[in-house]
Order: sequence, then structure tokens, then C-alpha cells
Amino acid sequence: MNRASLVRRRLLTAASVLALGVGVAACGSDDDSSNASAGGDGAGKSQTLKFSYMAGENTSIGQLWTWWLDEVEERSGGSIKFDRFWDATLLKATETVEGLKDGRADVSQVLPTVYAGRFPLTSIGELPFESSNAPAVSDALATLGAEEASPLRQEWEKQGLVPLSFSIGASSALATKDPIKTAADLKGKRIRANDRGSRVMQPIGANLVNIELAEIYGSMERGLVKGVYGIPFSFSGPLKFQEVANHFTDLGIGVSTVNALAISKEKWDSLGADQQKVIQEVNSEAPKKIAEIEAQFDDESCKAVKDAGRELFVLPEAEANKIKDAGKAAVDAAWKKDVKGADADAFYQEYQTKLTEAEAAYPDYQTGIARCIAQQS
Repeated sequence: MNRASLVRRRLLTAASVLALGVGVAACGSDDDSSNASAGGDGAGKSQTLKFSYMAGENTSIGQLWTWWLDEVEERSGGSIKFDRFWDATLLKATETVEGLKDGRADVSQVLPTVYAGRFPLTSIGELPFESSNAPAVSDALATLGAEEASPLRQEWEKQGLVPLSFSIGASSALATKDPIKTAADLKGKRIRANDRGSRVMQPIGANLVNIELAEIYGSMERGLVKGVYGIPFSFSGPLKFQEVANHFTDLGIGVSTVNALAISKEKWDSLGADQQKVIQEVNSEAPKKIAEIEAQFDDESCKAVKDAGRELFVLPEAEANKIKDAGKAAVDAAWKKDVKGADADAFYQEYQTKLTEAEAAYPDYQTGIARCIAQQS
């Protein structure tokens, strides 16, 4: 397999994670050879933790976690080290929660989408027309996840886990054969989509179908589907969607997926206070890193799409509101129904407060398509 094919394969895997939920985890071990602690003055012994991720290190999320791992190792003075496993070499996504709890994994990304009904509060970030600001969504969720009294933190602890940092699938680019200039243009269109937010398009007349990621390119090429939704713009170029789509549209629906790097509660409690502090510091900086890395990958896709002569378009707010008005209430109601053992309305308000604060911290963030259009002007 040549390098180009390997990169494409890894990006396909990463996009599957965002759209379909495929994951990995690994097992962990303690290194008892030293009693050194984080920063040299804590109670935690040195530990080597096993980290696993379902896609490649050279994907956007892979780069985020590489940065996270490197920073924790360096700032802990080496009292925390990681054995790193990439490309789905150990566990599947459906085994990640169990693998973290039984010690087969120490740190791994959990995809709530593959654990139906177990992380409904976490999936609040996937509600349509809430925010397209990926780092802000990550920031808001991480803030709530760090608060021990928060229903979000409790949701994870009920699963025996502690959430660390949240990776957010940036806003999807609707890749289509035909131009989408108005909400009405979606009527009757057969679109590949399977995330929570995409359901908002159904009342406006879109026909949503679930197609395996590996089949998207061929399905678009043969005309079996007329559009692809649920995959961030940053993946469009590497997946060569510009070869089978003529138009890339930002519908304004918002971020696509919410996933969390997690550790078992037992393993978290085994760390020293200074080691935990180091991890929390790195967690707080992850949203800014998300914006930085996503921009790099967006630029690569932007060049590929522009070189192919394809059109980029941001749906006008008035047209986006037609989609919102037609479908958001039903999607939100379904989410509230999924929430058990917590006050969904109160949590929604709490999340909105944190999100508004976080968006103010990232005022210059642009979606991939908006950023690409700005570069053309």
C-alpha cells in the first residue's frame, strides 16, 4: 500500500469515527520502579498508561491526542508516560467503556454514539442550531465535565469513567451534485446522513439514508445518493469528495459529533493530586488546540476543493432558519426524552450559559467552508 492510500485509509477510519462510531481502547499497567510524582511534590507514583485511539496519528483528532499525550508527559516531569496504540489495533468502539473499566485500557476516546442511551447529556453538543464553534463546544462540555456536582460528570461516573477532554467533530459540509441555495433545494434529495443534528433536515423534505463510509464515494459517483452530510469539511479533500461532488454547502446546523477522552474512575483516583492537576491543565487548553488543528486540515481541504473548481456556499441565515423552524423542536424533544435521571431543561440552560461564555473566548472561529470562502476574497 502506497503512502497516499495509507493516508486515505486512515482518514476514512477517522471520518467513520465521526459519522458512524468505530473505536479502540487498550490496557494499562503501573510502573512501580519509582515513586516520583507529578511536578516532583505530589503523592502519585510514576505510571505508564496505555492509550488507544481508533484512527491514525496523522488525522486531525489523532494530532489532538498526540499533543495531549506529549503535554501530559512533559508537564508531569515524566511521572506519567503513555504507551500509544493507533489505527484500531486493540479494541472496538463498542468495547471501549468496558475496556477502560476492566483495565484493558487506561485512556481512550469514548464515542457516545455507539452507546445508545448511556450518554444523553453529553450529546447535547450535537443538537442542531446550537453552535458551529467546535472549540467553544469542547470548552463548555469540558468545564461541565470537570465539575464533580455536574449532571454531565455524574453521567460519566455512573459508567465508571471520568471525562478528560472533549473532541468535537466540526460542522459538516453538505457535499452535493446540485447546488443548494435555499432550504427548498433539499426537498426530495437523497442524502447520506446519520448523526443527531442531520435529522433536522427531514421535515424540510430531505431523504436521509445511512450508508457505510467506505461506500459513500461510489454511491455518489453512481448517483445512488445526491449528497453527503455528517463529515467535517476538513475531511472532504483527503476523502476526495471534490471528485464526486460539485458543491459544498454550510447549512449552519452546527457541530457534527461529540466524543470524549476518558479514564476509569479507579485509575483517575490512583493518580496523585499533582498528576491530576497536570491533566486538568492540559484539558483546559485542548479547545484552543482543536481550533488550531482543524484550521490546518480545513486549509488542505480548501485547496483541494478550489483546485477542482468546485463551488463553496454558506446558506443564508433566512434559509437556514427555515430548516431550523421546521425540524429543531422535534430533534430537541427527542433528546429530552432520552435524558433519564436528570432535569433536561435545567441542564440545557446550564450548558447554554457555559457555551455562551466559551464562544466569547473563541470569537474568530470560522467553519471550514466559511474560512475557505474568506480566503478566496
